Amino acid sequence: MFWGRFALRHAVAAGVALAALFYAGPLPLDAGPERATAAGQPAKVNSVAGFGSAPSFGPDGSVPFNRPPVALAHAGEGGYWVAASDGGVYTFGSARFFGSRAGAPQARPVVGIAAVPSGAGYWLVADDGGVFAFGSAPFLGSLGGRRLSAPITSMVATPTGAGYWLVARDGAVFAFGDAVYLGAPSASALQGAVVGIASSPSGRGYWLAAEDGGVFAFGDAPFLGAMNAGALPAPVAAIAAPASGGGYWLLGQDGQVYPFGLDDKGAPADSGPVEGTAVGITAHDAGGYWVVHGGPFVTEPGESGPEVVALQNRLTELGYFVGPTITGRFDSNTTQAVYAFQKVEGLPTSGKADPATRQRLASAARPKPASTAGDLIEFDKARQILMVVRGGQVQFVFNASSGTEGTYTYKGDRRRAHTPEGRFAVIREVDGYRESHLGRLYRPKYFHPNGFAFHGSSFVPPYPASHGCVRLSNAAMDFIWGQQLAPRGSQVWIHGVSPPGKPG
Repeated sequence: MFWGRFALRHAVAAGVALAALFYAGPLPLDAGPERATAAGQPAKVNSVAGFGSAPSFGPDGSVPFNRPPVALAHAGEGGYWVAASDGGVYTFGSARFFGSRAGAPQARPVVGIAAVPSGAGYWLVADDGGVFAFGSAPFLGSLGGRRLSAPITSMVATPTGAGYWLVARDGAVFAFGDAVYLGAPSASALQGAVVGIASSPSGRGYWLAAEDGGVFAFGDAPFLGAMNAGALPAPVAAIAAPASGGGYWLLGQDGQVYPFGLDDKGAPADSGPVEGTAVGITAHDAGGYWVVHGGPFVTEPGESGPEVVALQNRLTELGYFVGPTITGRFDSNTTQAVYAFQKVEGLPTSGKADPATRQRLASAARPKPASTAGDLIEFDKARQILMVVRGGQVQFVFNASSGTEGTYTYKGDRRRAHTPEGRFAVIREVDGYRESHLGRLYRPKYFHPNGFAFHGSSFVPPYPASHGCVRLSNAAMDFIWGQQLAPRGSQVWIHGVSPPGKPG
């Protein structure tokens, strides 16, 4: 059995397949009589627009979705399915409902849907590679429970309906059933995350599309062009190719459609600004396609569910501390991790997983420390993050808050709230609370003879706010103590220039 960029095939017991086929979800959404989203009108959140030969059956933006749509699949001449991130499946036109993953416990977010050519079944795929089969779609294997180097972003069925490919953000391709592995882009060739895959008419080739507009052709799938990343007004979201051949279409998140080898049949963006984000495109035939729009949803404190699980897993992959476990709840630990990520990436520190943050998460790399070797605790004053470095590589990243660099008064003396720069070592520690003359410190680790420490606090904003110590969350300090990441004698390096304190 081969993993990574090699084909993956394995036998699945009939009982497992049947369990997937009979998983019950909510009733399908009744689209009603052709409530079309007209191609001449600006696209709305939670809508599908048809172009060229593709007839629209809704939704028109007025239909509620429990979670945002992420993809759609052709169900034959008379309809299509729309999949939402919670695994909900919504039917339009003559498409039949065969089941969904909505409400499944411990669900990972669904990122794609593919259909058998007859329209009698479909598959859903989650970002961890879990595949779920419904109707006549055969379960042929999945990656669920396996450790992947990057999340899955899309799937496509073979023309026979007896196989499918999955593709990950890093371009890794996984083949099941009669799908054949034909190659994947090298890491050096990728300038952006891979977001979609489309099959050639024969099933002996496929195209991959990257968010920067790059297209990679394998097997008998001809390369017909790609987009120049510098000319893209918004990242690419998906790729589609008709079963009859001729070429492919790329879809931008802003609703622009870019044809290669095929005619341009129009785009949502042609009629004005697109509400929400264009997330999926599927071919009706060589003469038309459908485009689905999801909402520009924001995952924020207090929410829970598969999107939060995906957010926490992605932050953890990049080294950001979201707490000792993945909880699926957007708690204070997750907010702290989002703060740290936004600081590293130069984004506004909202603490929310807004569209800009989500987009950057897709292609971000683990932060790099200033130190190139050795084991130490490194605090970057400019970015206000504390990093645990091992062998010159970042192991963990924490949101932190240091001295404001302003002045304060203590016992009648004017002092500067300055965090000293330089090379130090942990010289003393207190396993518990310590009341200092400037406040309460939780489990402090002192690195300076004048009483400077990094310690836990109940208030760690995304800007400098202390009298000079380095504040971390109490949960972060518990983790540092529990994992013995900074025992006495550990090297500490503080460098950089702090940004301004609290805005306003």
